[in-house]
Amino acid sequence: MKVNLIYSPDVHPQAMDGVLEILSSVSGPVEFSLIHMPWSYNHLYEIQQHRYRNDFRFRIESEYKLQEYEASRGYPLSWRELFFLCQKTRRMQDIPDEQFVILVTNRRNSMNFFSMFDRNGERNAFVQASDWDYFLKSPETYPVAYEVVANVLRILMGFDLEKDIKDNFHLDAIGCMNDFCENKSQIILKLRTADLCHDCIQRLESNKVDQQMVAQALQIFEKIRTSLKFSQGFAGNIKPKKITVTKEGSITVGDSELNLTPLEKTILIFFLSYPDGIRLAELDDYELALFAVYQRLKANAAPENIRKLVDNFDGNFSYNKSRLNKKLREQIGEPLANYYIIDGIPGEKFSVALSKDLISIAAEFQSLR
Repeated sequence: MKVNLIYSPDVHPQAMDGVLEILSSVSGPVEFSLIHMPWSYNHLYEIQQHRYRNDFRFRIESEYKLQEYEASRGYPLSWRELFFLCQKTRRMQDIPDEQFVILVTNRRNSMNFFSMFDRNGERNAFVQASDWDYFLKSPETYPVAYEVVANVLRILMGFDLEKDIKDNFHLDAIGCMNDFCENKSQIILKLRTADLCHDCIQRLESNKVDQQMVAQALQIFEKIRTSLKFSQGFAGNIKPKKITVTKEGSITVGDSELNLTPLEKTILIFFLSYPDGIRLAELDDYELALFAVYQRLKANAAPENIRKLVDNFDGNFSYNKSRLNKKLREQIGEPLANYYIIDGIPGEKFSVALSKDLISIAAEFQSLR
């Protein structure tokens, strides 16, 4: 089963790379893919011609007031306008009906929901990527990834928005994925529990949803839960270990040596050398320094590998960073790996969370900066 992620132009591409990294960190029957849609002015103008404002208010009763106009953000979009982008993508990319299309946008929607799926039976959904900072001190990539998975499961569970809301959601928060969270601050509870209640598990079973798919979803939820706890300062009794880079280029965490490719080692050593962080948009300024590290690690190192890595338009840094972070999580283990992965807020600095006194880099690599 394939889930296609798309995003509106107001969402930073680095944020989408982060969402995909989280979703792809767990293997299973669901494949997640990111489509960089070439939206043009005409495509977006076409949305303005499809307001659908009068006939879709949206058969779900809520005490929320419709969002007021904000000049800096534009009018909130109706659900149909958001799903219009999903359908436009299906047509432009020739995406089969059985695949999912999930739109991530910073635009508010007129019902003020964090996310919702298409009531018309299409496997479409939208997730709002903005305003999470009111509830969580973490990158928006974690809750956005959670909502992507949640909406896929809800569609597979046969949720029907024509029915009473209590037939789909828990009106009283119980720490389940399907808590309605009319008070939006209640969403923190289900992010912390990363769970599905017994009734929702049974509903998945009655709709013959693949158990391996459910297991994959729960594993993603658990990774999000541990990462959110870490990002908010709740590391529990997990203490980071010293990371050491030897003059030969081996990297150890505590007493365990990491098994990484030369290019992955290059990325990790580079970010360990700049513990205060680097903006990804500025990576090309460090091309020579990166190549110097790569050259020391790999005989006959090809400079074009680094050039491709740091290219701001066609570069493959996000792909390689995701592979590196996945290996670090596998080899170091959760939640300890959160100290060593490369993470950050899109548009701002990316870094490792480890304190400088726990980073030891051989002089042979320090001199290459």
